[in-house]
Amino acid sequence: GPYVLPLLTEEEVDADEWESVLELLQASSESHSDDEECWMQLRADIQAAWASHLQTQQQHEQEQHEQRAQELSAALAEERRLAEVAAQEAQQKEQQSTSVVDDAAKRALMERFGYEDDTAEGGDDDNNGGGALANQQVAAQAAQERTNEMRSNKGQTKKDEQAKTNKAKMEKARVKEERRKRSAKGERRRG
Repeated sequence: GPYVLPLLTEEEVDADEWESVLELLQASSESHSDDEECWMQLRADIQAAWASHLQTQQQHEQEQHEQRAQELSAALAEERRLAEVAAQEAQQKEQQSTSVVDDAAKRALMERFGYEDDTAEGGDDDNNGGGALANQQVAAQAAQERTNEMRSNKGQTKKDEQAKTNKAKMEKARVKEERRKRSAKGERRRG
């Protein structure tokens, strides 16, 4: 009962405390107050039950600790696996993007400057036979094309702009003169 509860703690219990509780229980008992062996058996049963309880509690705490440790190790293993997967994916993406850029750049250079030379390496071909062009010739052709395009797309020239400006000045002067004439005649109204 309630007399035994203060003794059921994790602290060490004095033998005197046990004795005082057992004496109190024995004194309050009407039927077994003279039988000493019964009380000794009760004390042994209580101590055994308490030891069993403590052992079960320790096992439960140990199992919980082991379970937490397993969960933690599983979570760490999963994190490592995910980090490895992410690192591999990043490395593959980097390799793919680098190779795509390199391939695209090489392809563009080959389309612009590359050619297959069917003539011998040492032979001088001035491109009279209709063969492939050398890099210098390709560059010269591209520059000539840009120049021709600029010439054909005549934009505003300086003379055109000057003519527009003169025309605007003359129009402004004409409008000003008309206003001056109207004001002299009194046609201009103030409002």
